[in-house]
Amino acid sequence: MDTKTVSVKIPAGVDNGSRLRLNSEGEAGMYGGPPGDLYVFIAVEAHEFFERNDNDVICRIPISFVQAALGDKMQVPTLNGEKTMDIPKGTQPGDIFYFHGEGIPSLRNGRRGDQIIQVNIKTPTHLSKKQETLLKEFAALESNKLSHKLKNILKGGQTRTA
Repeated sequence: MDTKTVSVKIPAGVDNGSRLRLNSEGEAGMYGGPPGDLYVFIAVEAHEFFERNDNDVICRIPISFVQAALGDKMQVPTLNGEKTMDIPKGTQPGDIFYFHGEGIPSLRNGRRGDQIIQVNIKTPTHLSKKQETLLKEFAALESNKLSHKLKNILKGGQTRTA
């Protein structure tokens, strides 16, 4: 049995279990027949930041609770470099945003999937005295609003969101 090295062009969009057929690159046929085909099975390695779901790419980005509350603009990695994302005021943990057409190209038609961005709001663990004081003042203001809403709910009244 002879061996030889062949180059294989891997098309964009292949996934685990994809199979490529290389015509006439297999073993020689019996009794001098033509060589068979060589099949290459693809195993795609996981990425440390991006996760694949069909042709969509999912990533989770950490943001601060200040960014979530006040809104912000930030750079988010994509498969093609960084892109600016607007974080709206009042973003909640687990909120999902999309970059349409920034996912993986389809093998069938070449159209790209989406990039799905899920935000994880990080709570600070080491606060200065001033930060603690400001947060306590904020909590007192917020507590009054929440207790008023709770009283209305318990009385069967309507509430308005701020």
